[in-house]
Amino acid sequence: MKDYKYIARRSDGSQSDGWIRASSDKHAKAILEERNLHVVLVVPEKTQRKNGPKIKRESIMTCLRELATLRESGMALDVCVYSLIETTDEKPLKNALVKIHQDISSGLSLSNAIESQPKVFPFYVGSMLKLGESNGDLSASIKSVAERMEKEEAIATEIRSALTYPSFLVIICVLVVLFLFSYVIPNFESMISEANKESALAGLVSTAQFINDNIAVIVGLLIALVVYVKYLSDSGKLHDIGLAVLKKLPYVKELVQAWQVVQFSSSMQKLSESGVDLVEALTITNNNVSDVTLNKKLNLVIGRVKEGQSLGSSLSEYSVFPAIVTRLIASGEQGAALVSCFREITKLYERRLSVGIKRALSVLEPVIIVIMGGIVGSIMIVLISGIISINEIGW
Repeated sequence: MKDYKYIARRSDGSQSDGWIRASSDKHAKAILEERNLHVVLVVPEKTQRKNGPKIKRESIMTCLRELATLRESGMALDVCVYSLIETTDEKPLKNALVKIHQDISSGLSLSNAIESQPKVFPFYVGSMLKLGESNGDLSASIKSVAERMEKEEAIATEIRSALTYPSFLVIICVLVVLFLFSYVIPNFESMISEANKESALAGLVSTAQFINDNIAVIVGLLIALVVYVKYLSDSGKLHDIGLAVLKKLPYVKELVQAWQVVQFSSSMQKLSESGVDLVEALTITNNNVSDVTLNKKLNLVIGRVKEGQSLGSSLSEYSVFPAIVTRLIASGEQGAALVSCFREITKLYERRLSVGIKRALSVLEPVIIVIMGGIVGSIMIVLISGIISINEIGW
């Protein structure tokens, strides 16, 4: 599946533009035609839609909560969205809501209208709303989306707050090291003689001279690195690379796996509670997965379940999740209690995830202090040792 940028005309002649996920150009055009849109242009999107307008997640969550409340009151969907346009102060969000209102007024569903604005809303919102549209309980689906976003934001806020002090330490340490190499260490050049050319002090002075002589090249390389990282971020490759690296780290990979279990089990719980059959629930859940490797494994699992194999044995066959998860799911299938089974898995791994994040972040701070202190301390030890050795020679 690829992302395509499209420009089309609605039935009333107005322009509609956005993004759509499809397997090919023809598939994308067919989807747009099903939405009663007259295609003008469809081109592959190369940037994975990550560089959109900056909108606070709090604003999006508030918007979704208000939309659910208005919908519950019996107000028509287009009127609900129009009310949000009038009350929203954030310009990028208001512009997105205007486009969504235009799409809904022309006959498009809310899920499809939101899917065409992926720079504003998370990738999983559209597929989660389709469930509410199919079972007639759209407000509940909107609330589920808001709850998921709130969980993600709570975890992100906890991580950001815990990383504030270590980040401050790293910045201060980098500035101190740059100051030492730029202004302090070069002053020790006169202390280097034939007798101590092979000393640590001489190596430190040589390094400082190299940095100062090639500062323009180093700055240029750093700028190029920042540009390249931005390119990876915009193309979606940075997320995949970062996730692949995190999954190989001894302790962090367990946290990543715990988060994947929470996403899977919570989605399956809500879908099963709504009466969605197992294959469709798995398909919708898989559409909400951002990890490419997990996505491929779940596709294989869906194929096995369609063939008549149980979900627990299919997950176990492809080693999708830890053994305890597959055993709990298998026991839930045997006792016809999959909903309660998924609920317990979600609670268990949410607790593990919370405890694991706090433990990892509590260890991170002293580790950074030791590393940064070791770097600065080593430089100072070399400088002090050089001064002492010069004094001993003079004496």
